[in-house]
Amino acid sequence: MKRILITAAALLLVAGMFTSCGRSELRGFSRTETGLHYKFYVKTDSPRAQVGEIIVGEIWMYQDDELLFSNEGNPMPLFQVGAPVYDAGLKDALLEEALLMIGAGDSVKFAYRLEMFPHIWDEQEVDFLFHTIKVHGVYTEEEFEMRMQMEQMIGEAIEAEILAEFLAEEGITARPNDDGVYVIVTRRGSGAVASRGRNIQMHYVGRLIDGTVFDTSREDVAREYGLFTPMRDWVPLPFQAGMGQMIPGLDNAVIGMNVGTRATLIIPSNMAYGTHGMPQAGIPGFSTLVFDIEIVAVN
Repeated sequence: MKRILITAAALLLVAGMFTSCGRSELRGFSRTETGLHYKFYVKTDSPRAQVGEIIVGEIWMYQDDELLFSNEGNPMPLFQVGAPVYDAGLKDALLEEALLMIGAGDSVKFAYRLEMFPHIWDEQEVDFLFHTIKVHGVYTEEEFEMRMQMEQMIGEAIEAEILAEFLAEEGITARPNDDGVYVIVTRRGSGAVASRGRNIQMHYVGRLIDGTVFDTSREDVAREYGLFTPMRDWVPLPFQAGMGQMIPGLDNAVIGMNVGTRATLIIPSNMAYGTHGMPQAGIPGFSTLVFDIEIVAVN
């Protein structure tokens, strides 16, 4: 099984938290010999992670008060623990050393100086990055595979039930296409046809199946649902059809549509953001998505 990693930045942030304990200049933190600062909000009596085990949980990454990344409310596999090998590079050894100190139920915050890693520091204005991990579970590979299979079965069953209720309430009798996507054309265009590889411009409104709007290219909709920002250009979204630049359910559905076509797409999670969703956009795992689209141009 491949090691599970979030991002390179997350790995660097975790590295070396728990080598040994000393006084930190950060209030409430302890400091390791390697220069990492940490404090436990919760430290349980659960067994510490072992080599080969998989850590599942939530993670928050901050630069000062600015949130850089979080999967809050959507626990996911963060790391698979390896054995420290110091001659393979200090940061990799310290990462493994840190992970070996984490147990299920722990909640810990830590900070590190960017100057410890000159290749990513570039003399930024801030000295510290802060990082919090809330550990939901620590599993062997076998336990993790069984957990994932069970969660997949339960998630798919719940999603299918919610979708069936939605289709019945909306009176939708259309059949899904080969991808399982419901394509409901509300206005047929007569312009150029979208084909694989052609440049498309498309207006869209994306919402969860409960009606929550999570993204749009239309300024009036953004204002209505509190998504407006003046820094964004509210113009049709450009992309190449069928080239993997969009979620698969949408990417495939637009092929064959003419300019001027308007349609509603109902896209199950396996053709959208899958089991983990996209927490930063407010999309939970196993979310069926509904897109109202309009093909504005094809070049």
